[in-house]
Amino acid sequence: MFYQDWCPSCARASPAWKTVTEELQSVGMDVLSVHGERERMISRRMGVSAVPAVVLLIEGHPFHYQDTTISPSKVLGFVRSHIPHDVIETISTANIQPFLNAWTDNRVRVVIFGMGTSVRLRYSLLAFQYRERAAFGYVLPSEFALRSQFGVQKSMDSIMVFKETAKPVASLTMADIPYNLMKDLLENNKFLILPRLSSQAIMDIICPTEASVYRRRLCVLLLGTENSIEYRDTLMEFAKNWAHPRVRFAYVFPDRQRDFFNALVNGGVKTQSQNLVILWRQDSKKGAYEWMDWDGTNTSNQQLESMLFKLLNERRPLPHVIELKELTDEHAKSFVSKVLRKLSLTVDFFRTHLTRDTVIQAASLIATVLFVVAGGFIMAYLVRLEEESIAAKARASTNNRPPNPTSSAPITRRQNQTNGNSTRTPGGSSLYNNPDLRFHEMRGETYNGLVKLIKPGCRTIILLLDAETKGSLLPKFQRCVWPYRKNKSLQFGFMHVDKGGGLTWYKELLLLSLTEPRNLNINPRNCVGTVLSLNGYRRYFCVFHATLPGGAIKRHRSSTGGYRNGGFLGFDSEQSSEDENSDVESRRPEIPTVSEQPPSILFTSHLLDNLSNWLDRLFEGTTHRYHINYWPDFPVK
Repeated sequence: MFYQDWCPSCARASPAWKTVTEELQSVGMDVLSVHGERERMISRRMGVSAVPAVVLLIEGHPFHYQDTTISPSKVLGFVRSHIPHDVIETISTANIQPFLNAWTDNRVRVVIFGMGTSVRLRYSLLAFQYRERAAFGYVLPSEFALRSQFGVQKSMDSIMVFKETAKPVASLTMADIPYNLMKDLLENNKFLILPRLSSQAIMDIICPTEASVYRRRLCVLLLGTENSIEYRDTLMEFAKNWAHPRVRFAYVFPDRQRDFFNALVNGGVKTQSQNLVILWRQDSKKGAYEWMDWDGTNTSNQQLESMLFKLLNERRPLPHVIELKELTDEHAKSFVSKVLRKLSLTVDFFRTHLTRDTVIQAASLIATVLFVVAGGFIMAYLVRLEEESIAAKARASTNNRPPNPTSSAPITRRQNQTNGNSTRTPGGSSLYNNPDLRFHEMRGETYNGLVKLIKPGCRTIILLLDAETKGSLLPKFQRCVWPYRKNKSLQFGFMHVDKGGGLTWYKELLLLSLTEPRNLNINPRNCVGTVLSLNGYRRYFCVFHATLPGGAIKRHRSSTGGYRNGGFLGFDSEQSSEDENSDVESRRPEIPTVSEQPPSILFTSHLLDNLSNWLDRLFEGTTHRYHINYWPDFPVK
């Protein structure tokens, strides 16, 4: 019982608890009183939240007394209700012989003759404590024939222990048998005359270890099957007549103890007729033994007796030494039994601890979790439906879009050759509606979001194009920037130089980057294919501009360093239509000049051939940066 000093209910329950303690201790139960304030750890482990509290502990599982009144009769009834009822079988004239002959389960039989119609608590506790080694039966007072057969008085309780024989090997008869006497009776008779080694625990008791050869203990083991009953009965008779404190007899089923039997066979030469082993366990893992042919005849009995006498007195070593294997527990519960036992304990726990308020709280918690999970699934389903709807609209828009016209005429060293390029991604979705990679058109409405209001560390990469080259340049631009689509610091877009003020903004941006002011005459066709990397927060930009094949131009440095008056793009005022190529990726800029060789033709399909390499150098930080004091405003129509 759990109590506290300040608890008035604990004080009122003290006399009743004293009576309960005397009753339960007299039948072999341990009764304790625990101070709840001083032993908080024990209180938490037992689930005690209020005092006084009575807790029954069976096999490590706590059971709580729920009645508000602590009385001896109610507490004893509570204890009795939690003792398993199947540990004692009701015995009558019809089933007495099957009960006594069922000793093949390797347990002794205990028959209790009581004076009451119900089993007393002390007998139930005794049966529960020794349920592994003994099977218990209870004979009602109305079974006069059985009482007469075994000579039990009507006014007395009697307890009898049976082994392999039809007569009891020990008994107690008293009006009120003390629990300690019954416990001593079973302790001295808890094994059969010829027990079976069915677990390692039985092996350790029947065949204990002894390292000294002068005090060694011998264990005579019969190896047989369940059908070899005649040999087992013969060895049992021999064991009853040949008693020695250092010799024990037992039998083993090799088909159930495979590891143990194989260790014996592999440790020494065994013939087909050898079925008896004399074993000496030196320690828990090591043993010595000797095989013997035994058929249950008088001759074999004399040979066995002679061999045992020599081993006990002459102290000669046994011929075979092996490493013993641990025995399998033949009485272990199956997986189904363990699960059913756990379920039963769980039901008892909930029945004991759950109240109406606890059930309401648990149901509320479960309903909340289910609502959150269901809401998540519904939201995911709606998002998927929306994505499928957007993808369907994008496919329909792409299928209804008219084809882009192509031009075969050269555009001042560039040729518009689309070669069948499409604006659809490999998965079939529209280029502009691809959720993994989105392109924004830079115009007056989107300019601030793409450039001026961009967050620190972020950049916007813009492709310059016109209406005629948009269909061919955008797919290639998408392929080049596709590896960077998951970079959260990047935005991608395009800008028209043939409409919407894009060329005006671009010209003003170039003027801001020059070291000295001057007039620029820019051919918009020469700007197509240029890629700008804009860092809106730090106010600088990098430029990719297509270059002609080798040998088309030659380069030299200016005396002041840097690019001369916008020549880095070929937009000199004097050669605006002819000088249009530069190497803006170099860390040390060079000045392009007009070559004396005939100009090469650069086709539209080759404008972005080197963009991937330029992007690599851009993120490595090796491209040239053009710093400006402010970002020019984007012209509005």
